[in-house]
Amino acid sequence: MQRVALAGAVDAALALTIVVAIWITGCGGGSPLKTYPVVGKVELKDGDVEILTGSAVELKSSTDENLRPSGNIDATGKFVVKTLYQGQILEGAPEGKYQARIILGDQSDEGVPKRKGDPFHKRYLDFNTSGLSLTVPSGDYTVTLAKK
Repeated sequence: MQRVALAGAVDAALALTIVVAIWITGCGGGSPLKTYPVVGKVELKDGDVEILTGSAVELKSSTDENLRPSGNIDATGKFVVKTLYQGQILEGAPEGKYQARIILGDQSDEGVPKRKGDPFHKRYLDFNTSGLSLTVPSGDYTVTLAKK
């Protein structure tokens, strides 16, 4: 009789341990990383921003070089940032400071540019030379590009 009671107590303790472990680590219902909405606008000085449709704004975290949220640019210049984190696509970006760059999405399947000329200065294609930065969270996510 004591063995049955002891086995029942061990089973109950094991079940309680599993329940507590699931509660502490989460059930997968929440995001593994806190993010903030990042909806911004690209402005193209002396040009039509529509030419950047299909291109993207990519961010690089100042604290984690592998954290690279990005957002596609639509015909009005609007972009909505999403973050790939542990195989999940999360809306927005984690809090922090970011360098930014533009990734042109203007190539055909053969790798040939679809437009002639450069819509902006090439420095905006590289994090180190773009001079573009964003802080999340913030109220203003405007990215202004120029030819010079």
